[in-house]
Amino acid sequence: MGDNTDGAGFIDDVTLNLKWTLQNKNILILGAGGAVRGIIDPLMQTKPKKIVIANRTVKKAQQLIDDANIANDVLSACHYSDINEGFDIIINGTSASLQGDLPILPHTTITSNSCCYDMMYGEKPTPFMQWATQCGAHSVADGLGMLVCQGAESFYQWRGIKPKTLPVINQLR
Repeated sequence: MGDNTDGAGFIDDVTLNLKWTLQNKNILILGAGGAVRGIIDPLMQTKPKKIVIANRTVKKAQQLIDDANIANDVLSACHYSDINEGFDIIINGTSASLQGDLPILPHTTITSNSCCYDMMYGEKPTPFMQWATQCGAHSVADGLGMLVCQGAESFYQWRGIKPKTLPVINQLR
């Protein structure tokens, strides 16, 4: 049996540790790679208002939606340059942070209520996190919590015990 606990880890970190609400929110996901693929179904289960997947290649973003095989009007795909509104939740699932870059996005993508999450993490804030802070985001976080929470979910699946993640995240920081 194969499984991916990235989505559960993301949802647990965002909702339990960060206390962000996903239900009925407008969510923007940047990127269309494997990390994004792992969070789509669990994210849909939180009942967001809409999810827009933006990518350099719209066809790749649309393929993720098609592969999810979820008949709905919540998911859509676009190019980064097509983003022209603000979002409640913005998730950076690109690898751009690893190279010190970020997709070109209008500052209006972030509002004073936006919560911005970079699936990447490091010793210091990623370029995406720095940009989100400069644009006035309400809250900004990196993906260390997702890493810890997906490990806790795996441990639970194997052992039936769900470790507390916040103390581990704090210890790692």
